[in-house]
Amino acid sequence: MSFFYLSILLSFLIGIAIIAKLRSYDIYEKETFLSMFSAFVIGGGVSVIISLLFYSVFGYLGLSDQMIRTTLGSFVIIGPVEEFSKLAGLVVVFSIMKKQFNEVNDGVIYISCVALGFSIIENFFYANSGNNHEYLLVFRAFISTPAHISCSCLMGYAFYRYKKENKPFKVILYALIIAALLHGIFDALAFSRYIRLFLLIYLWAIIYQSLMLLQYTNIVSPYKPVFDKLFETPDEHGVPDMECPFCKSRGYKDRFTNTYFTAYKCNDCGFHFSTLKHLEGIFRSFAPEYRRFRRKIFPVKLHDGKRYLSVYGTAFFENEAHMGFFRVADVNERMNLINQTLVERFRKVSLIPESILARILGQENT
Repeated sequence: MSFFYLSILLSFLIGIAIIAKLRSYDIYEKETFLSMFSAFVIGGGVSVIISLLFYSVFGYLGLSDQMIRTTLGSFVIIGPVEEFSKLAGLVVVFSIMKKQFNEVNDGVIYISCVALGFSIIENFFYANSGNNHEYLLVFRAFISTPAHISCSCLMGYAFYRYKKENKPFKVILYALIIAALLHGIFDALAFSRYIRLFLLIYLWAIIYQSLMLLQYTNIVSPYKPVFDKLFETPDEHGVPDMECPFCKSRGYKDRFTNTYFTAYKCNDCGFHFSTLKHLEGIFRSFAPEYRRFRRKIFPVKLHDGKRYLSVYGTAFFENEAHMGFFRVADVNERMNLINQTLVERFRKVSLIPESILARILGQENT
């Protein structure tokens, strides 16, 4: 198989893997893989075509690649052109699948698919642009592709607010300017032989920022259920003989089943309990700190004198046990605090000026 065909296959495999990863961050109202793949193909194709038209005009005006691929060109041409092209790709995707855009998370998810398509096609062109460029396909897949997605995320958020929440058009302009600047900084670092070492640090920063944005959109999602409301009505049939992990009593236990977890209630001690897997799912679904659950486990001693392992100081389990117990009110309070802290941290540690970010997020008065 020639490298040309191999690069096509590899590009699509990388694209599918990243789409699957993006979908794992879509918690409450998951988009179908087919709709995300459609956005990847259609939006990516449209954005590349628009970008090539712009670059053709610049070439007609006498601007060569060497003139564009500079620090100044990164900010004045590359960043604005490519981010505008991806935004235009999102507009086309939205016109085709409006019904799929029903929560703010969708704006971020779909522009990520558009940016992914743009980057995969761009990577393919680079890899087949000359001899000995094969290594670029893999290198750019792990460097440029995450950067393309991370720079564009905020535009997807702003676009959703404009189209679905009737926010002023200026929120899109703010987001487009920010995306162009973030993109420009990335390319300026990539083109500079002296400060290129900072590229990976900057890449980590913009990826971290985009993940925090995804977490934020899950926190404010209208599809996010109220945690303690899920415990108001038990299932019609409970479990007739089950041991409570705290008081060890056996007997009938109420069961609560939903999309996110299954839990039980001990009527003797009043604790709710679930498997550790479902307990982890509770925190990841209702306080979406990805990958941090295991870092929040530490030993405590409860009033019964026994030592337990604790998650966020509100859910407990014995070492080697497969069940953990908790009080719903305590866990609910802790998760609300986690979410509030995440929103505040997002605004404070973001690379985007807080006043501009507040306008885009719609938190001008918070």
